Amino acid sequence: MKVREIMTQLVHTIRADSTVEHASRILRDGNVGCAPVMEEALVEQTHLKRDVLEKIGFTPLVEEEVIVGVLTDRDIVVSGIAAGMDPKTTPVSKIMNHDFTCCHEDDDVSQAAVAMEKKKVRRLFVLDRNEHVMGVLSLHDIASVDPLVTGEVMQAMGKSKSSTS
Repeated sequence: MKVREIMTQLVHTIRADSTVEHASRILRDGNVGCAPVMEEALVEQTHLKRDVLEKIGFTPLVEEEVIVGVLTDRDIVVSGIAAGMDPKTTPVSKIMNHDFTCCHEDDDVSQAAVAMEKKKVRRLFVLDRNEHVMGVLSLHDIASVDPLVTGEVMQAMGKSKSSTS
């Protein structure tokens, strides 16, 4: 089974320069606990056909939105509000988490579960082969089709917590 078959399609993203207050409204209104943080960046347009690249002699740069982090409702509370930051003026970039993991929509679900287990995360951002964000794959999504795999990932997360305590 492919990731695209069970992922949650992504409709909510947050800009890195948004305020925490604005971002928390996006999460609330979307009824989601996390969203990718996006920022404009110059990226190589590598998905052009090889003959076009050879003809022009270089890989052109284009401005696209790329993932630079992830913002969770927990980040807002723990890193923002509990730390005394003003949600009306604090940019998301100050509290977002830079550590996130991705998979591709055409990956097998079992491959994605292995990535979750290795990285000890509950969610992966799903990209297409042009590196555009397509959705989110959560442990909940995987549990709906294979509860045993979900248990293995959760067990690996528990081991890491007990070994660091």
